[in-house]
Amino acid sequence: MITHKMVSFIPKGRVPIFVGNGNNNKKFLGDNTGDNISNKNKNYSELTAMYWIWKNDRTSEYVSVEHYRRFFMDPSHFIPKIISNKKISRLIKNYKIIVPQKQKWAVTIGYHYKNNHSTKDYNNVFNIIKDLYPDYINDFEKIMKGNSLYAFNMVVMSKKMFDNYCNWLFTILFKLEQITDLSKRNAYQQRAYGFMSERLFNVWILHNIDHKDIIELPVYYLTNNKLKTILKSLKARINKKPYFPKKSTEGLDQ
Repeated sequence: MITHKMVSFIPKGRVPIFVGNGNNNKKFLGDNTGDNISNKNKNYSELTAMYWIWKNDRTSEYVSVEHYRRFFMDPSHFIPKIISNKKISRLIKNYKIIVPQKQKWAVTIGYHYKNNHSTKDYNNVFNIIKDLYPDYINDFEKIMKGNSLYAFNMVVMSKKMFDNYCNWLFTILFKLEQITDLSKRNAYQQRAYGFMSERLFNVWILHNIDHKDIIELPVYYLTNNKLKTILKSLKARINKKPYFPKKSTEGLDQ
């Protein structure tokens, strides 16, 4: 359970990991120990925790990534409820990967990225993949020309598969970082590698995972109000209308 702030609510079976060098609670794991990129958190967001898990967890058979505000929901309950660790464990025995319910967007993934984040980053990633992983380039184009994706970097999969994914992902992102200047972007747009990773996650899945081996779970949105939590989670589960991502171009270095 990735968090950048101290939280009091930790669902049973979840292990909190604090990101960004600010962990003063010894009960939480910290992404600033061992082999880490914690100091890059403002640019990589939750990926600094994923990097830490990749490099430092040598005992887990499976890895589950959620957030302090977003959890996988139990689809068997009408009233939204966070899925139990036991149910997650049973599901992952029958599927290769668990992902959040796919979002349908009103625009293509590529169009949105180029108009709301950075066309330069988009083109650079295309060229990096073409150079380093040419067999993925058709998958990249297919995802970017489509209008749906698995968001939030939430996932459950085997540690071996997680390691393979992280090796592929960070190879691309570290290469992108070498040729990218974020200094002129605002704080939101400086989270560039985190934003790009959400798209790349879908590229990796398309290339490596058969559709029958994927199970989607709705997302439980935790708020500071119980009724609001229930309503927001219900809406997300049953809403089939196209999602219109908010446009944010401030601070872009196109």
